[in-house]
Amino acid sequence: MSKKIVAPAYVAAMERAEADPAAARFWVGLDIGFKSTAVCVVDVDGAVIHQVSMKSHATEIGRYLRRNFKSHVTLIGMETGGLSPHLAGKLREQGFQVAVLDALQVHRVLSVKRNKTDTNDARGIAEITRSGRDYLTEVYVKSNLCFEVRASLIMRDRLVKQRRETEAMIRGLVRVYGGRIEPGSDSPATFRERAIDQLCLIADTEGVDLRPRIIPLLDLCERFYIEAGRIERELDLLAASNPVCKRFMEIPGIGTITALSFYSAIEDPTRFRHVDDVAAYLGLTPRVYQSGESLTHGGISKMGNQLTRTHLVGAATVMLANTKSFSTLKDWGMKLSKRVGFNKAKVALARKLAIVMFSLWRDGTHFMAKAADVGPHRDLMQARATA
Repeated sequence: MSKKIVAPAYVAAMERAEADPAAARFWVGLDIGFKSTAVCVVDVDGAVIHQVSMKSHATEIGRYLRRNFKSHVTLIGMETGGLSPHLAGKLREQGFQVAVLDALQVHRVLSVKRNKTDTNDARGIAEITRSGRDYLTEVYVKSNLCFEVRASLIMRDRLVKQRRETEAMIRGLVRVYGGRIEPGSDSPATFRERAIDQLCLIADTEGVDLRPRIIPLLDLCERFYIEAGRIERELDLLAASNPVCKRFMEIPGIGTITALSFYSAIEDPTRFRHVDDVAAYLGLTPRVYQSGESLTHGGISKMGNQLTRTHLVGAATVMLANTKSFSTLKDWGMKLSKRVGFNKAKVALARKLAIVMFSLWRDGTHFMAKAADVGPHRDLMQARATA
């Protein structure tokens, strides 16, 4: 924005700002696109001061705001999206206050407008930023370190899924010709050996040679396995150097992946006022529908991060089915399993695990197998911290 703004609304607003700098406050709404971003600036009364479209680049947006509105920008609002974390971080580095709002909630508010345009969306976001933050969810933007950990976890998860899907496809192709690859192969070498045995058997009995088509897929499965193993080794080293994750892994059933997943999903425990808020944040609490005299509790909400929720449920499954060590937490899960069934019990135990892990992190304590030892241990750790 090299040209000087001559719009009457802008000129009048800046004249009022110069006359009374203390009362000069502007709110900015950004409707972010991959290439361009619609910008809308409103004043304390909600009147539009200026609207413009520019490149989706934090430096250019920051230069435009500093040059034309000086230090009078109170808050910048934007929706969650692919570019939101980057733009929010860069604008905060330039000294601006930024609020990142939940895109689904913003969409529901903006849907009352008849015409959906980038300009209207930017204006609506600016108005929400000015007056509607109390009833919309403001999203916490994580640090670059957490994004790196999340990226590694997601890449590993995708590689494991792709290997399993490719192996399932190979099983299906072999089954068409009467072959059957025995299940239970943990490594691609074992699966490869069993698959080639079946391919040779099919070639002998059916006269169909599937090896030119299947062997490249087996090679692909092996590469998926090797790359996922490399990422896991990196995550192991990262978890071993993190004191919080090391305390998480003291809990039976919690491994490197679950510890890092929970750590990177929360990052800052102080942003939760109550321990139960963590379970709701991860979508592990029941949905509630209330209307008049009707009150219904449904299944879990499944809001928040799906990957971390899956890791917690997996850890709960391991604790119930595979761990041998005693703990009050496991005993509670086993009793619940007999009453409501294993599937519901493992989800309930995952919710308990999230609360326990958050409490260990917040209080600086270690996992106690017996519930009776938790209180004295917490008092001891707090006394050491204050000494």
